[in-house]
Amino acid sequence: VRIVVGAPGGATTNQSFDIEWFNPAGAFSDPGAVVHGMLLALFIYWGWDTCLAVNEETENPSTTPGRGAVISAFVLVAIYVSVALLVMMYATVGTEGIGLGNEANQSDVFLAMKDVVLGPWGWLIVVAVLASVLSSTQTTILPTARGTLSMGVHGALPPKFGEVHARNQTPGFSTQVMGAAAVVYYVAMSFLSENLLSDSISAISLFIAFYYALTGFACFWYFRGTFRESARNLWFRGILPLIGALLLTAAFFISAVQMLDPAYGDSQIFGIGGAFVSGVVLLALGVVLAVVCRFLPSTREYFTGKPTAAATAPTSA
Repeated sequence: VRIVVGAPGGATTNQSFDIEWFNPAGAFSDPGAVVHGMLLALFIYWGWDTCLAVNEETENPSTTPGRGAVISAFVLVAIYVSVALLVMMYATVGTEGIGLGNEANQSDVFLAMKDVVLGPWGWLIVVAVLASVLSSTQTTILPTARGTLSMGVHGALPPKFGEVHARNQTPGFSTQVMGAAAVVYYVAMSFLSENLLSDSISAISLFIAFYYALTGFACFWYFRGTFRESARNLWFRGILPLIGALLLTAAFFISAVQMLDPAYGDSQIFGIGGAFVSGVVLLALGVVLAVVCRFLPSTREYFTGKPTAAATAPTSA
């Protein structure tokens, strides 16, 4: 609001709006930048899809979560595009002062602008960022805990993960494990190397692209028998999920190749970019866990293609 009404302290010459900023032809002159932008967009949206993970706890679960995910996507686009445009026009892309091209500001643009835009109220931006961080911790645990709860119920993980808290009726053991794993990982990486921690966070976009692509392929395959029922089914259950899955798969591999470059990110291991190593190691860990579950007595039936006839209901703990 302060930027819109013309807060003093901006660049000497404000940047004029240019419709060419929205020209996709210019963006595709650098395919690598397009892929990086796609993964960044995924990272930004990641967490806003939590409403889909809590569908069983939502009123009208067959429609409300999906509607919420679509609405949140449009709201998110509107917020990010409008804020980005206003900041570019106010601070410009210059290399001095609060300019977005100033290397001193690139890690946190809003921190550099807070005192200029809000004056003595600049601390409000810090509070807003802290609130956003707290929200992010919840959106990290909520979907993963419910995913592992479902896997525990259906036999892909030990039954313990299928326990539901007796009073809150929310995932019990799964929430504890996911929360503890996140804390242990962050603390351990902070002690080992903050640069490697930063690169491992960059590698998260690979995992997002990976499992979103899997979701798209799974949607196409699961609903393949309904494509001929209506044009809506064909597009929303078949064509669009498949296109999205293919694009995300391409983005995954292109970005992985880019992360091989030692100059990518803040660290390198054995002459390879730290982000790539972090991504490969964590993916390999996932494969190891899948193999272990394949041979555990409690989960073997699921992975051998002979699951129980019906999933057992979540148990209260």
